Amino acid sequence: MSPFVVDGRCCVKIFAVFGISLAAIALTTAPAIAADANGNHEAYKWVVAGDTAIAPDGSTIFIQGHGILEAGPGGFATGGGSFSINGGPPSSWHATSVQGFVSYGTAVPGPGLPGGATGGMAKLRVSFSNGQEGVLTIFCVLGSPPPSVGEGIHLILGGGSSSEYTDEGRGFTIFILV
Repeated sequence: MSPFVVDGRCCVKIFAVFGISLAAIALTTAPAIAADANGNHEAYKWVVAGDTAIAPDGSTIFIQGHGILEAGPGGFATGGGSFSINGGPPSSWHATSVQGFVSYGTAVPGPGLPGGATGGMAKLRVSFSNGQEGVLTIFCVLGSPPPSVGEGIHLILGGGSSSEYTDEGRGFTIFILV
């Protein structure tokens, strides 16, 4: 008796169900593989809609701005905005490059969120109109961020602890897949 015949019937249905199951598994795991952080070469609009960061000595910097970044090798950052230190007069800044981007995933669509709203962490090289340069890190907690991450910005200018704004104050940030 053939192993492909049971009680005189062919096992075609069993093989068909098995084949469909394997195909379904392959198709559902493919997007997870494609979304690996090392393969992220997407472009995002970044927005800092007004955010404050605080230095250890209590100094504050208020930053707002927007632009585009492209993640991955050969990536870039454009855009800029305004800033104010300790409530002083506003000045301008601009992004010069992207040092990295980690996506926390897209948000569940809801009221007030644009399509493609994405959480993540971007590190942008920035240049300020007062001659200072540094790294602006933007955090958006949409998606599935690590538990220790909060919404906000950090700014390291390299001029000692009073130029290291590493505590999130208040504000709103977002990345939007373009």
